[in-house]
Amino acid sequence: MMRHETKILLLTLFLGWSLWGCAGQTGSKKLVTLEQQNQEALQQYMDGMEELLSGNYSEAIELFNAVAKRPSYIKYSALARLRTADAILLKESYESAIMMYQNFLKQYEGHPESGYASFRIGQAYFTQIPSDWFLAPPVYERQQTHMEYAHKTLGKFIKEYPAHRLVPQARGMLNKCNRIAFDHELYVATFYESRDKFHGVVQRLEGLFEQFPRWSATEENVLMLANAYSKTERYADASFMYRVYLERFPNGGSRSEVQRKITSLRRKTVDASADDSKKGS
Repeated sequence: MMRHETKILLLTLFLGWSLWGCAGQTGSKKLVTLEQQNQEALQQYMDGMEELLSGNYSEAIELFNAVAKRPSYIKYSALARLRTADAILLKESYESAIMMYQNFLKQYEGHPESGYASFRIGQAYFTQIPSDWFLAPPVYERQQTHMEYAHKTLGKFIKEYPAHRLVPQARGMLNKCNRIAFDHELYVATFYESRDKFHGVVQRLEGLFEQFPRWSATEENVLMLANAYSKTERYADASFMYRVYLERFPNGGSRSEVQRKITSLRRKTVDASADDSKKGS
């Protein structure tokens, strides 16, 4: 899917560029020579695009490199560097492609295609996020490095280029990154619960409820957090979450159990208050 989308974007970019025609005779040998150089670079660039869109990435890289090596005043030298990075990305050499996009942004600061290069960096990280496969741990159990870099770079792209045509695609990727992060934290919280490490459960779930309230507020998660509060003797917080459960899930399967726990917590609170009074006297 990533290759198909990239090819479409490249083709759109390519067709959107107006090809320069002859500027006419000026009588200046220097200007005619510059025009000839630009025409030669344009032809190589077009040939490289044909190879790129045909899936012949190595051939495309060779042609783009020839254009990129031309002097900086040649119109297509900067674009050729960008297209080289595209070809490397399509070859799935992600780290090399990322470095080339980063170098492009440094070397051609303010270039009209800076936003495109910035987006491709985020996409390259996003593409490396592990996918689920049979008999393999879920993606949220494994290393989160690529997801974190993707989240950071895509967020930066959206912030710096809010009107860019690729922002909707970047938002879709960013949303998937958020979902992976959420699933990872929920997995860890469930793991801690299975090991009776309730302080860890509280820490993970509190973070999820704050950062992802819409996804977090399920019947199971509200009950898990309430139980963890109770186990860590945060009785007031536990009582509050149990009441949240009763309010939000009128048909919840654990209502009877929750009501009993609320009654039990009241007793514990009364007993704790009585103990504090005795100690004070």
